[in-house]
Amino acid sequence: MQRPIFNKVNQIGMVVKDAEATARRYWDDAGIGPWRFYTIDPVNSSDMKLRGKVIEHSFIAAIASVGDVELELIQPLCGESLYAEHLAQHGEGLHHIEFGVCDFNETMAHFQDKGYKEIQSGRIFDIGTYSYLGTDKGLACITEYGKADEGTVFPPPEKIYPSSK
Repeated sequence: MQRPIFNKVNQIGMVVKDAEATARRYWDDAGIGPWRFYTIDPVNSSDMKLRGKVIEHSFIAAIASVGDVELELIQPLCGESLYAEHLAQHGEGLHHIEFGVCDFNETMAHFQDKGYKEIQSGRIFDIGTYSYLGTDKGLACITEYGKADEGTVFPPPEKIYPSSK
């Protein structure tokens, strides 16, 4: 039997029209939060590609922990992206599951050998890379994999909801 490619669920990502309003509803209705907000754009991210084409886009990411899994709300702001496409074609809802993997490069090679294509990728906050694979036809959802550079940490959020003040 082959060893598992995935070793953990790290994150569930959803595309939304308004990250702040959705985070507020999650907090008020389900007690999920606090939410950490980041604006991701070409100033703090690089090597952004959509289906192999270099792109520039921006979005708001709001992140909260539910146990040891992150819930990410993604609000597209401008430019071409998988997130903007999803919102236009499907509306708000589940976008991806990010899985932990033992070896990022080995996982990418494995799925490419299986015929899955990388659909969006980039480098975020100069701390690591991310990649979305079009596994939605075979695995019923888009999957994401990331690889943080050794010794790096995510920067502090721009804001937190609800604030701890």
